[in-house]
Amino acid sequence: MKKLWILFILIFLKLNAQTYAISGKVTDDNDSSLENATVSLIKQKDSSIINFTGTNKNGNFSFKVPIQNEPSFLQITGDKLKTYSKKFEVINKNEELGNIKLIKDLVTSIEEVKIIVSPVKIKKDTVEYTASYLKVKPDAKIDELLKEIPGVETDEDGKITINGKPVNKILINGKPFFNKDGTIALQTFPADIIKKIQFTTSKTKEEEFTGRTPKSDSMTVNFNIDEKNNKGNLNNLSLGYGSNKRYEGNLFMTRFQKDRNIALIAASNNINTTGFSVDNFFDSGTKSKNSAVNGRAVNSGILRTSMIGINYADKIGDKLDLEKLSLQYNDSNLETYSKTSRTTFLPDYKLDKNSERNGNSDTRKFNTSTDANIKIDSLTDVTISANFANTSVDNVSDSNTFTLRDDENLNSSKSSVRGSSENNNFSPTIGFTRRFKNERRSLSASINNTFAQSVNRNYNLQETLFFQTPEDNDYRNQFSQTKNSRNTFGADFKYFEPISDSATVSLEMNFDHQNLSNEKIVNDFDINSNEYSNYNSLLSNTLNQNNDFLNTEINYNLNKEKLSFRAGANLNYSKLDLNSIYNQENTPLKKNFVLPEYSLMLQYKFTRSKSLRITNNANYTIPAAMELNPFVDISNPLITVQGNKYLKSTWQNSTNINYNSNDVARGINFFASMNFSYINNDIVDFSYFDESGKQFSTYANISGNKRANFNTSFSKSYKWNGNRLRIAPTFSTSYSYRKGFVDATQFTNDIYTLYPRLNVTLNWKDIMDVRSSFGINYSYSHYTNYGLDKTKIANQNINLGTTNYFLKKDLFWENDFRYANNSNISAGFNRASYFWNSSLTYQFYKKQVMLKFKVYDLLNQRQNITRTIGDNYVEDKEELILRRYFMLTLIFKFNKIGGSKS
Repeated sequence: MKKLWILFILIFLKLNAQTYAISGKVTDDNDSSLENATVSLIKQKDSSIINFTGTNKNGNFSFKVPIQNEPSFLQITGDKLKTYSKKFEVINKNEELGNIKLIKDLVTSIEEVKIIVSPVKIKKDTVEYTASYLKVKPDAKIDELLKEIPGVETDEDGKITINGKPVNKILINGKPFFNKDGTIALQTFPADIIKKIQFTTSKTKEEEFTGRTPKSDSMTVNFNIDEKNNKGNLNNLSLGYGSNKRYEGNLFMTRFQKDRNIALIAASNNINTTGFSVDNFFDSGTKSKNSAVNGRAVNSGILRTSMIGINYADKIGDKLDLEKLSLQYNDSNLETYSKTSRTTFLPDYKLDKNSERNGNSDTRKFNTSTDANIKIDSLTDVTISANFANTSVDNVSDSNTFTLRDDENLNSSKSSVRGSSENNNFSPTIGFTRRFKNERRSLSASINNTFAQSVNRNYNLQETLFFQTPEDNDYRNQFSQTKNSRNTFGADFKYFEPISDSATVSLEMNFDHQNLSNEKIVNDFDINSNEYSNYNSLLSNTLNQNNDFLNTEINYNLNKEKLSFRAGANLNYSKLDLNSIYNQENTPLKKNFVLPEYSLMLQYKFTRSKSLRITNNANYTIPAAMELNPFVDISNPLITVQGNKYLKSTWQNSTNINYNSNDVARGINFFASMNFSYINNDIVDFSYFDESGKQFSTYANISGNKRANFNTSFSKSYKWNGNRLRIAPTFSTSYSYRKGFVDATQFTNDIYTLYPRLNVTLNWKDIMDVRSSFGINYSYSHYTNYGLDKTKIANQNINLGTTNYFLKKDLFWENDFRYANNSNISAGFNRASYFWNSSLTYQFYKKQVMLKFKVYDLLNQRQNITRTIGDNYVEDKEELILRRYFMLTLIFKFNKIGGSKS
């Protein structure tokens, strides 16, 4: 605690040291105030940024710096404007620069001129950050850069959002690396070769080629390698071994030169990572679902995995742009164990179900994919993509379940399953886009196919006992084989016609045809022949589908400098043709749906950095085939399910309001979003329980379900003499009103959630980095027609991470401590969880070799316990996770970047 007080006193002294103000006003060559021009003070000797800010809406700027006894220069940059520079030999007084005019930059090619890039730029819908300004540890990968950018969040499932908008593409120099979601790129590319990080709204290939405003609300992150460094070789190798026979090995080799890039990756470990683990030590396992130790996702089970992959990208001549050609092979084993306690609330009583399950699965997957663009001429573009995947799985699982009614035993079930499966999927797509002399007129079309087949084989040994009705006991010793095939054809057509200098109308048509087949054959064991030879007609079934979907849509699009508006209406036609055989009876079912939908979008840019976006959509979702098909499914002895052929389509109306503000001048980033949805004819479960605890379930429509949520995030950065402090409070809340059926009785459920969180990041130059967060997740549910009136849960999460630097940053010590408390967890589960990782890294031999010693789960108290509140149940679950180990890892980095041709 004494050291902590000393740290804060030193920070206070730093903040209150003698400083001087630099101020002025920036205008363009029309004498108009220039907002969000970037103003930076830069050291002359090493080009490091002392401080920076941005101009406000009146073009004014002002920031403070400590005394400067060495030469520095002020740089002011604006989009498509010539950079202004002013040199200072020393700064020992306030500097008032008056009015500074930036003129249009007409230079298109500059050679042998050193240009210092501004820390932050805003260009139309793109926000660009200079990577060298973001402070990360010496061995960081590019995922660490994202964590230093205001407004970027990663949730417990590993999903990245930027100001509340999901990220669906991560690119390197504008191209995908193995996959568009960027999971491999984030863990392999070193941060120190990146020059710029660009955030922009995601576009389709057609939108990129035509320059049209994107319809998507998702985001793309593009990492740009410095042009002078966009040539060379990266060769990284790490080998580690530790206690409990834990090991890891990673290899990353890439050769790149401008548009050409060839990369080889390989990895093998048994520490619950899917690939490159050394530099993601503190995030091990954060990519899997099933949350919520310390508010972070964790792997369920113990994972051993090996993988190898190769990726090639190139621009061949002026016509062909090969974005990627990748091959990848994975071999993994996953050991799992879980203990679950679920309480189901019924109108007059409750059911308690306690279960344990353990399993082991071996998975082998080969995947190859390619994306390419062919430029026929300046107005015509063709895109081709194809993906093939082969997956095979061998698995075993054992489970044991007990169900009680008011503490009285109703039933129990034991099962043991041994199985294997093989899946093949091939998906080719070809697209064509044609622009015309009128640049906003365009025509595009595409066709796509999917050819997929799978075979599943399972041996099932199961015993289900009903204590109240022993005559209903169920014993099974069976072999089942399921064959599935999926053949689809899709075609899209789009035409855009300009009707004014800022408006277009478009006609879009989408057609999909599906041919689906599912055949399940179950044979019981014959003790006389000692084979699985007795055909079970009650569990064997066949389902064939021939479905057609046609969507016709017309849109009006208006795009002005500040205002964007889109209105569209479409008509969805769906034709379902189902033919099923259950218990040797043929049951045909044909359903047609004609459904009108609409969408509205309004976006207004108050300034270059402040915008408001409002959307309203109304759409239908048709019932799934299994929800419509009226057969009786008794494959689970405890649950009998039957479809409902009279189901109606679900109609949902959603409104979203999103406000974004990025104030570079004051170092403030803010966003707020609000969403409201109303659902008519929602498809819900309609079930009841008999005296033995067996559940009978079907589907029903119900109207009136609705939900609303509000999310906001604010971050403020303080900078002084190369140090930076960022404070970022966030707040989210939601309300959900659910209507449904339980035990054949209608219920209602009001669910309220609150999640305030505070994040604090300190970068103390060359001394230490601190990352901390504190959050409380509170949920409250109120029921009607239940034996229970209400439930609530409160989780507290505290995360503290530090990196301390020594010996000119050649030695650094990392710590990551997390604490979680689940206040309302069931008896038999620990409420509190402590998780501490620590590592010490030393780099030597010209920083090309690193030796890392790390301890995972130092306190050996890590837990994976979750509580889930459903419409009519509360479930607590604990799963097997990786526990404490020690590891020593040797890392080699032999890179050649820039310079002469390799």
